[in-house]
Amino acid sequence: QVAAVLLALLTAGHQGATESARSAALVRLLLGAGPHEVAPLLGADRWTVVHARVQRGSGTPPPTSAALATALGSTLVDAAPEVTRLLLPAEREVTAQDGWTLGVSAPAAVEALAAADAQAARAVRRAGATRVPLVRHRETGLASLVAPAEAAAHARELLAPLGESPALAETLRTWLSLHGSWDRTAAALSVHRNTVRQRVARCAALLDADLDDPDVRMELWFALNHGQRP
Repeated sequence: QVAAVLLALLTAGHQGATESARSAALVRLLLGAGPHEVAPLLGADRWTVVHARVQRGSGTPPPTSAALATALGSTLVDAAPEVTRLLLPAEREVTAQDGWTLGVSAPAAVEALAAADAQAARAVRRAGATRVPLVRHRETGLASLVAPAEAAAHARELLAPLGESPALAETLRTWLSLHGSWDRTAAALSVHRNTVRQRVARCAALLDADLDDPDVRMELWFALNHGQRP
């Protein structure tokens, strides 16, 4: 998705150092670099994803995606028949626009843009259902009661024993999401069920945690899915 957005940007006629940096970002993505490796070339650390749908039945010609992008100050635009998606630096304010229904994600780092894209999609659906021009993603439930910085600090401390092992953290997250099912976790991760058992046992040992305890599972789930978000 990031590569597609960058390709659209490169065809928009940018010049000079900005074009060079974004060209480099596109090349690195196409050659297999991860989002975190190209993020510095995009010129912002955190981004907001906006989904926009044309308001129907107004009796006036529908506004163009180009006009919307100009109004919001974005050059990162993916215009499709049903929805236009835009990327904006997180510090840029998103306001309601005539003729459009907007859904706005929470600010996110490049690595978390897929989640932000889903947030914006849900927000624009809520905006359409409630017939309001703009809806912003908001945390609900217990997550909304904890400040993001505090959640991140707690997650770092709680999950520190896992070290720099994405495989362990992802296996634990998937296993918890599937209610401890070994077979479904193995299928989701495309690994053998014994590998799942070994990884989960390793997590339990490193964390010194009883993974049969629902309170422990709840705390780990929160840390893995909320506290670690950028």
